[in-house]
Amino acid sequence: MRYHGIPDIEHLEEWTALNIPFEYNDFMLPGILDRKEETERRIRAYLGAGRDRSGDTLHGPFLDITIHSSDSLIRRASDYRIRQVSEIALRLQVKGMILHTNIIPNFYEENYRKGWIDRNEEYLTALLEEYPGLHIYMENMFDEEPDCLVALARRMQGKRLSVCLDLAHAHLSKTEISVWQQTCAPYIAHYHINDNHGRVDEHLPVGDGDIAWEKILPAMCPDASVLVEVSSLEKYRKSVRYLSGIS
Repeated sequence: MRYHGIPDIEHLEEWTALNIPFEYNDFMLPGILDRKEETERRIRAYLGAGRDRSGDTLHGPFLDITIHSSDSLIRRASDYRIRQVSEIALRLQVKGMILHTNIIPNFYEENYRKGWIDRNEEYLTALLEEYPGLHIYMENMFDEEPDCLVALARRMQGKRLSVCLDLAHAHLSKTEISVWQQTCAPYIAHYHINDNHGRVDEHLPVGDGDIAWEKILPAMCPDASVLVEVSSLEKYRKSVRYLSGIS
């Protein structure tokens, strides 16, 4: 398997030499999006790298993004950022853009959870109609269970919305990873993997935490793409070596 990696633009040649699909994390950051020249510099660098981008993905904005908010001002700010990055996704011609659920964990008020599903469906349906070349992968963040994510994916089946299952985030939840895998399986198109010890989202190299990868890997959807979501080339290589040893 060719695991996706997160390129460091300052070492782009080294990442390009790996001949793997990329997931661009640059454009999820407000500090970059607010600087037009820096945003354009990064886009030009990726476009000029001379590599096939058709298998690449792009992480959309997630800090304070709440498209399901009942507050119209918050929805407008969230919409602005999402459209800003959707345009970049089309320019880079990636296969998909990741968004976070950003649901409030452990808040089980019925109207809130129903509103989360309804507003996400309404917003994302309209967004995908406006951007016919876009595919959304919705990622679990600190959700305690997969119920709302799966309900949204079920409603939007056939509308270019799939699940990005972050197995490290799932390990932090009160629900077993095996339940996440089984429940989300019909809708998974992409995975994020790294490691932790079940308390903090540490983003350790795969194998450096206590996630039971030898049990998890065989249950992963074989047709889904997989990002090794770590912060350096060294950690990426360490993760791939570990995965190669148990797969």
